[in-house]
Amino acid sequence: MNRIGIKDLEAKVDYLNRLTDSPLEPYTRDGDRFRSNPDHYQIGQAYGRVELQRIFNEVGAVSTPLNTGHIPKRALADILDAYIAGIVSAS
Repeated sequence: MNRIGIKDLEAKVDYLNRLTDSPLEPYTRDGDRFRSNPDHYQIGQAYGRVELQRIFNEVGAVSTPLNTGHIPKRALADILDAYIAGIVSAS
């Protein structure tokens, strides 16, 4: 098994954003301020673990669509692959 790094997870999430026509960047510059892009998927990190997050408003609040909490990178990679496969098969 190959080691899963944050770059690997970010590549999967980038593909997920493209697949769902979600914004590719988490923030947009609005004059001298930044505004969050709702529906953008991203990786949240805490405690040496990761989770999938999705921005749901312009203030930057996030939801956790997989409801896994922070888990090891390998586990999130496997779950992301299944999540993406489900979206692909549904479309």
